Amino acid sequence: MWSIGQTAEEYRQKFSKLGLVDIQSIDSTIVVDLKYATTDNFMGENMYGNLRRAYLNKATAKSLEAAQKALKRVNPGYSIVIYDAGRPVSVQRKMWKRVAGTANSPYVARGDKGGPHNYGVAVDVGLLLNGKEVDMGTAFDTFNATAHITDEGTLVNSGKISAQAKKNRETLRKAMTEAGFRTYSKEWWHFERFRTSYARKHYPLINF
Repeated sequence: MWSIGQTAEEYRQKFSKLGLVDIQSIDSTIVVDLKYATTDNFMGENMYGNLRRAYLNKATAKSLEAAQKALKRVNPGYSIVIYDAGRPVSVQRKMWKRVAGTANSPYVARGDKGGPHNYGVAVDVGLLLNGKEVDMGTAFDTFNATAHITDEGTLVNSGKISAQAKKNRETLRKAMTEAGFRTYSKEWWHFERFRTSYARKHYPLINF
């Protein structure tokens, strides 16, 4: 069973058994700041306890490495920061229970079969410049239209996000999509290397 009191080694063993890799073993320049290991998230509570490492399916990790390298070519000061990566399905179920039947339900995958995070094929990321977060228009886990990527021009024109925030989102999105990731229209930070339907057929559920 999942317990937020697990040690780093216990986490490593469980993720590794499922074939997931520590992203910093692939690219040590990628920054990890797991928001669900803090209270800075929509749940307002620490869901991960002592977890401080980000684990992903290996193909997803390699694509993230490619995105990081692409950003470094644009500006050596750029870096991806990971807010969330592989996620135990027990945590997903707790998240879904919180939003089910509310206006926030489109932002959270159902907990019954799991979403892309629960197979290690999705990652939530932001963009750093010289170690500091750049303006992305909203914070991580902002569940409203200002976080959507479908009409950012209107968000700028209406003063809801800045022109620089739009540019920053586009810089991150270009690197991620060219590395093979797909976007999610309602969250500028969410990227999927494989769709959930594919992951369910090819990869194990993070079932703890």
